[in-house]
Amino acid sequence: MQTGDFHNFGRSVSVGARWVKKPRTVFWEWLVLGVDSPLRRALALAAEQEGLGPDAFAFLPGLRFRRSLRAGEVERVRLEPLGRLSARGKSELAVVVGRSLALFSWLGVADLHWENLALGRGARGQLCFAPLDIEIALSVLALPTETKLLPDADPEYADVCRHAAGVRRVLPYLGKPVAGGDLVTMVAAYLATLALLERHASALARSIARAPGFRQAPIRVCLRGTDEYVRARSVPPWPPLLEAELEQLERGDIPYFFRLYGQPGIRFYANRALSATGMLPRKGDVPQLEPLLAVTRGFRSASRRSLREEGVFALLGAFDHAALAGPVRHGELSVTFGARRLTVTLPSGEVLGAPRALAGLVGSVYLGCRCGEVRSVLVPPVTRCRGGL
Repeated sequence: MQTGDFHNFGRSVSVGARWVKKPRTVFWEWLVLGVDSPLRRALALAAEQEGLGPDAFAFLPGLRFRRSLRAGEVERVRLEPLGRLSARGKSELAVVVGRSLALFSWLGVADLHWENLALGRGARGQLCFAPLDIEIALSVLALPTETKLLPDADPEYADVCRHAAGVRRVLPYLGKPVAGGDLVTMVAAYLATLALLERHASALARSIARAPGFRQAPIRVCLRGTDEYVRARSVPPWPPLLEAELEQLERGDIPYFFRLYGQPGIRFYANRALSATGMLPRKGDVPQLEPLLAVTRGFRSASRRSLREEGVFALLGAFDHAALAGPVRHGELSVTFGARRLTVTLPSGEVLGAPRALAGLVGSVYLGCRCGEVRSVLVPPVTRCRGGL
C-alpha cells in the first residue's frame, strides 16, 4: 500500500504486512529506533551507569532495519493499546513524556506532530512513545517546542502548532487538564534526562560520529510546510517559489531538500536514479542553513542552558491550567503555581521563576477538538477537524 506524499520523482512510502519501505534514508530512524543502533547502546549504558537501569530509554521500541544510502526498510512497529491507566501507570507515562521531550530536544529531532507518533505497550509490557519517521536531526534547539511535541508560539503558525502538537497523544490517558502531580513528574523527568545526556555527551556523540554512513546521510531541510506547496497553484506563496521548487511541483512531487553533516549547501536530487544532486544558490536572497550540533565536539551548544531553564517553563506552560494552584512536589523538585507566577525549586536549591502567562513562549495543548487524542496505537487519518482551536 502506497501512502504519504510523493517526493523525488514520484516516490512514496510503501507499507507491507511486516515491513515499511521508505524511498529515502532511514539512517536517523535507525539511530534512534534500531535494535542494533550504537546510539541506543550508548543511551542504555549511560542510564545503567546513572542507576536508572538499562531500560530507561526503552520507551523507544527496538526495530530491525534494512538500509542503504538513499532508501531503506523498517519493520512495522507492533504495540498494544495502553488501555485505562492506574495512578501508577499515569506517573509512568508522565516520566516517559518528560524523557522523550528531553531526548528529542537534545538530539535536535523535529517534526514530531501527533500523526508521526506511536503510543502503546511493547512485547515486554514496556510503555512506548516514539516517532515513526525521523528526517530532521541534529538541529540546534533552544526550546522543546521546536521538536513540535509542544506547541510553538510563533504567531504565524501558533494555531497549527497547537493542533498538531505531539504530546496531545497522551491527553486521553493523563486527562484534561493533566494533574499537578503528573505534570511535575514530567518536569522532573525532563530535567533529570537533560542532565544525564549532558554528563554522557561525549560518549553519545562518539556513538553517532562513528556510525557507518553518518556523514553521507541526508538531513531533511524544510523550506516550507507541505500545505503551502499543496495550495501553491491557487495561492502563490511568499517568498516566491524557487526554480528547484517549481520543477519538483510540476512533476507532481512535494519538493524535497536536504543537507549533509559538515558540508555546505541545501541540496536536492537532480535525476530519477537519485545519483546526482543539485544545490540551491548559496548567495543572495535565498534560504540559508542554520548551524547543526557539533557532534565531533561532544554536542557542545550554547542552547543547552535554554533547554534546561526556559524549556522547563515551556513544558509547564503547555500543560498549565487554572485548576493548578499552590506547591506541588516530586522528590526534591518543587513547582509552585501562583496566581501570576510559576516558581521552580530545583533539587540543587536553585530557584527559577517566570510569569504564569506564557503564551509568548508556548501554546496550550488543551483544545476544543480531539484530533490526535485517540487511544489507538497510531492516529487514524483525519479528514476534518470537528472542534475549535
